[in-house]
Amino acid sequence: MPTMETETVPFFRARAGRLARCLALCLLALAAAGPVAAQERVVVVSDTWMPYNGAPGSAREGYAVEMLRAVFERRGFAVEYRRLPRKRAVSDVRSGQADILIGVTRDELPDFVFPETSLGQSELCFFTLDPGWRFTGPESLSGVVTGYVQGHDYPRWFLDDVRRHPERFHGLHGEDASVRLLAMLAEGRVQAIPGSRAVIGYYAQRADLLDRVLLAGCSKADARELFFGLSPANTDRSRILADILDKGMYTLRNTGQLNHLLIKYGLKDWAGGGPGPTGPSRD
Repeated sequence: MPTMETETVPFFRARAGRLARCLALCLLALAAAGPVAAQERVVVVSDTWMPYNGAPGSAREGYAVEMLRAVFERRGFAVEYRRLPRKRAVSDVRSGQADILIGVTRDELPDFVFPETSLGQSELCFFTLDPGWRFTGPESLSGVVTGYVQGHDYPRWFLDDVRRHPERFHGLHGEDASVRLLAMLAEGRVQAIPGSRAVIGYYAQRADLLDRVLLAGCSKADARELFFGLSPANTDRSRILADILDKGMYTLRNTGQLNHLLIKYGLKDWAGGGPGPTGPSRD
């Protein structure tokens, strides 16, 4: 016959676990209503992808990170931003080791939780140093070597092309992959790279390459909205955080604070119909 200890200890442990989860959700709900005394931590991760996110703790962490700080810190949360390779960042958010991933499309990670308010517009443009090359569709890539960042969200036709013709593509990974990809273009090791005007424009300016990097064309059919992606490991917590994000973004936008923040990065509010960030002569 089982002893009293073997019957009751698992019961009380399970009950304590449920109470702890309930308490955590109650604290989050209080934070959604207003500031709280005890700070709840929100862990944000992404690979380097300026002007969205850059070096943690720097004066220019990226407009997405600054938006998150403006929204959550006024609600009493402590925002911890970590820079990780893309695949590791996705894995950490999916498993619940982190709360928010920067720069996600809904169809890229459909199991994630999303706020209603977008982070900006995702666009697929191609850049080159060759003024004679234009991107007019997938077939345009057949005559060039194209660099890309592994783990980033590219359309199916692009990834299918990478699988069928690996000799025509050069993939990079790591948290500074976007910087190294632009360097490869400047060195002639690849002849084309995909990206958004905002990201490529930022890094081209920093590398003093704005006069050399040319917009070769964009795939308008592949333009999509970008979001903060929240962890599917604890959907109740993530839905509360998403609600805080929506309300906070509404306040930032309607008080002019968002526009002031975007000006710091040379951007415009994407809600006006434009792609938001701009770069070389692309898209």
